[in-house]
Amino acid sequence: MSLRLDLQRIIREGLINFWRNKLVSFSTVVVMTMSLMMIAALLFLNAVLGFSLRQLQDRVDINIYFFPDVPESEILTLQERIQIIPEVRDVQYVSREQAFIDFVERHKDDDLINRSLEELGDNPLGASLNIRAYESTQYEAVVAAIESEPVVTNSEFVERINYYDNKSLIDRLNQFSDAVRLVAYAVIIVFGIVALLVVLSTMRIAIFASKKEIIIKRLVGAEHRYTRGPFIVMGALYGISAALLTMIVLYPMTHWVGVYTKTFFGGMDIFNYYLINAIPIVVVLLATGMIIGVVSSYIATRKYLKI
Repeated sequence: MSLRLDLQRIIREGLINFWRNKLVSFSTVVVMTMSLMMIAALLFLNAVLGFSLRQLQDRVDINIYFFPDVPESEILTLQERIQIIPEVRDVQYVSREQAFIDFVERHKDDDLINRSLEELGDNPLGASLNIRAYESTQYEAVVAAIESEPVVTNSEFVERINYYDNKSLIDRLNQFSDAVRLVAYAVIIVFGIVALLVVLSTMRIAIFASKKEIIIKRLVGAEHRYTRGPFIVMGALYGISAALLTMIVLYPMTHWVGVYTKTFFGGMDIFNYYLINAIPIVVVLLATGMIIGVVSSYIATRKYLKI
C-alpha cells in the first residue's frame, strides 16, 4: 500500500511541476516535437524507399524458356512443382501462342521482324515460365531448387534460364536495398541521440528551476526516488505530449506531401500510409518520446544535481 501511495505522490508532484513550469514545459515539448518530427520523417522516408525497392523487386523475375516441341503437360507439371517452393511468390505460364502474340505486339513497328515471321509461316517461339520470389535475395535458392528438377536438366526441354543473365542486376538491387536500410537505421539512431542530448539540455532548465525544492528534500533526508521520480514523470509527460502533438502535425503535412509522393514514387500515397499505420506510428513516437524524456531526466538529475 505504501508503495502505491509513494507512486501516487511522485506522479502527482510530477504533474504539478509539469503544469506549474508552463514556459519550460512548452519549450521542452516543442523541442521534443521537432526531434520526433525528424524521426517520423525518416520513418516515412524509409517506407517510401521500401515501397520503391519493392516496386523494383516486383519487376525482377527469372524465366525458363522451353523449346517449341516440349509437351504442355510437362511444363504445367513443372509449374506446380515450382509453385510449392517456399521462396516462390508466383509462377506464370506463358503459352507458345501468348508468347507469339506478345512478341508481335512488341515488334509491330519493326518491318524486318514482321517480314521474317511471314517467311517462317509458323510460330517459332516456345512456352515459358515466369517466376517471382518474395525477396530478390531468394532467387539464387529458387534457381538451385529449379535446376534439380529432371525436366529442367533435360537439354531437349529447356532452352535456357535467364537468371544468370540478370544475376548482376539482382545482386546490385540487393546491395542497394541493404545500403538504403542501413543508412535509414543509422540516421534514425543519430537523430534519436541528438534528440536525447537536446532534451537533456532543456531538462537542466526545469531541474534548475526546482533546485531549492530539491535541496530541501535532500536536507530532510528524502530518498533518491522522491527527488528523481517527479522529474522522470515530467520527462515522460514531455514525451507523451510531444508524440501527440507530432501526430496532429503529421496529419496535414502527410496530406499535403501525399499528393507529390503519388507522382514521384510510383503511386505511394504518404497520407494513406499514415492513416493505415496511425496506431503503429503513434506507438513508436510515444515509446521514443517517453524513452527520451525519461532517460534525459534520469541523466540530468544524476549528473548535474549529484543525487
